[in-house]
Amino acid sequence: MAQEDSTKTKQLGEVVITGQYKPQSLKNSVYQVRVITKDRIQKQGATKLQDVLNNELNIRFSQDLATGGSDINMLGLSGQNVKILVDGLPMVGRQGTSNEININQIDINTIERIEIVEGPMSVIYGADALAGVINIITRKGGPGKFSVTARATEETVGKEYGVKGGIHNQYGGLSYRHKQWEIGGGIGYNYFGGWRDTAVDRELVWHWKDQITSNGFLAYNGEKLNLRYRFDGFDEVITNPGNFLIPYSEADDTLAQDQEYLSKRMMHQVQGNYFVNGNLSFQAQTSYSDYRRQVYSTTVSHKTGESHLDAPERQALVRFQGFTFRGMAAYKISSVVAIQPGVDINIETGKGERLTSGLNQVNDLAFFISSEITPSSKVNIRPGLRFIHNSVYDAPPVVPSLNTKFVLMKNLDLRLAYAHGFRSPSLRELYFNFFDANHQLQGNPELKAETSNSFTGSLVWRNGVPATATKAIFTATLSGFYNDVKNQIDFAESPIDQNIFIYTNIDNFKTRGASLTGTALYKKLNGSLGFSYTGRFNKLSNDDKSLPEFKWSPEVNSNLGYSFIKVGLNLNLFYKLTGKLPFYQYATINGQQQLVLAQTDSYNWMDFTVTKKMFNFFTINAGIKNIFDVTMVNNTAVGGVHGTTGAQPIAYGRSYFAGLSFNWDKK
Repeated sequence: MAQEDSTKTKQLGEVVITGQYKPQSLKNSVYQVRVITKDRIQKQGATKLQDVLNNELNIRFSQDLATGGSDINMLGLSGQNVKILVDGLPMVGRQGTSNEININQIDINTIERIEIVEGPMSVIYGADALAGVINIITRKGGPGKFSVTARATEETVGKEYGVKGGIHNQYGGLSYRHKQWEIGGGIGYNYFGGWRDTAVDRELVWHWKDQITSNGFLAYNGEKLNLRYRFDGFDEVITNPGNFLIPYSEADDTLAQDQEYLSKRMMHQVQGNYFVNGNLSFQAQTSYSDYRRQVYSTTVSHKTGESHLDAPERQALVRFQGFTFRGMAAYKISSVVAIQPGVDINIETGKGERLTSGLNQVNDLAFFISSEITPSSKVNIRPGLRFIHNSVYDAPPVVPSLNTKFVLMKNLDLRLAYAHGFRSPSLRELYFNFFDANHQLQGNPELKAETSNSFTGSLVWRNGVPATATKAIFTATLSGFYNDVKNQIDFAESPIDQNIFIYTNIDNFKTRGASLTGTALYKKLNGSLGFSYTGRFNKLSNDDKSLPEFKWSPEVNSNLGYSFIKVGLNLNLFYKLTGKLPFYQYATINGQQQLVLAQTDSYNWMDFTVTKKMFNFFTINAGIKNIFDVTMVNNTAVGGVHGTTGAQPIAYGRSYFAGLSFNWDKK
């Protein structure tokens, strides 16, 4: 299993919750789940979620420097096919032309652990889960009656650092527990001063970003009834300053055009569990999200320093609101058969200047049922069905899945799964119009849902040595996947104007791949090594049968850690090779359209961190990120909806960080 740290390797019975009937040990789960623990996040010195996920196999990122977003890719599928959950409930607010959730808008300081399930989870979690699910599990109250946590991290941005430069990350939180009640909350601030590099005057290569986060919760934990309310707030300003290059004819002055992207999100959650007896339990989850994103354009005078609003067409405010309700029951019919029926209601509305009408809405109603059949301790079979009604698009009438787990030997487990996935067109793809200097996009209310047939499998071996033994503990995982996506939503030239691109169902797309990973723990030393090889469908092979159907890209990752237990010191090295990504495309060369092989080049990424515990309450961590000083990689693709391309931005170069965290619990 990729990226298991030493703590998780020791705890072979670690509990996971994503997609489970009830909290389940990692080993016994019918799903192949990857877990990233709080300990691992702390050791990496992460200030944003991308820092953590970027080290995982089969996960890649691309940067949108104009809007400040980070786009994720998983199992060769784009981030619009990845379901992002917070405590099991979906985030609302996909943005930009990539139609993705910006995961860096999640406060890294509130995360307890991350659970990743690769492959479609459409029966349980509905649309947008073709590639899989990333479930962000937030921290609950501390172990003591009264708990206080605080963290401060300072980091350079390449070689740049100062009061108005670099990264400044702070967070503080507290919780109080009294009998069956628990209350707590926190507030965080994340400042990114941008990266100037070779830019001149007022411009920045990476734009300035200012984030404020807040959270709070109230919980009741009884013998049979558990209730929890939580809210998460987010406020972000991304500033894109322009240079004074525009002549002003009425005076000896020049003007600069600035843009700001203002984002606000508020998410409310209520979750409850009621345990009737050992055979019957009920669970309900509901959330309401309000997400707003405003583009604020101004013109600044070099002579006076005054700024004025630009023309109305350069201003835009879009608001998305989402409501989710999930109700489930788990009933154990016998020692062999258990069932889980449930209902899932998702309502998303959007309005704003860039949406085609005043108010747009998508209602998605579903009933799902799954069964867990365990004829013996060595066999677990979980079939599932989801029945869907949608107000806008043609959803498949039923979505099936089948997950199985077999204990082949005491230390050898086999998991095989099939799932029929689907992804509904988002509000942005249906109704969003986006016109600026770099984009000319139109939504399409006639879109159909993407559907997929996916197969996954994994073989997991553990040497079975107890965690207290002096012998080494080994884990090895061989896994593979195959995805066949129909009616893929992509861009195509408008039949009315070739300069405008429109969302449409034009492609069938496939990905396939395999990975081999291993972890080892021996006394104070822990390590992991993984390799994956992913093929992406070459669409042009339909036109030219001489071309290969798939183009392949490798990835390698490795973690190595050593603990000086007596002094509370940990040394950790994180490495990943992101292999080159080749693809065929048509390009106009010397006035003629020709078929060319383009690619995004490979790059190596390495971080080194040191963690030291002090006085029971404090932890110091420091280190170097991006040791190989990666900034751009060559991309030979040409043209397309996003304009011309060349060097693709990856990062802002080698950086250095130091942080201090405080954890105190009163028993």
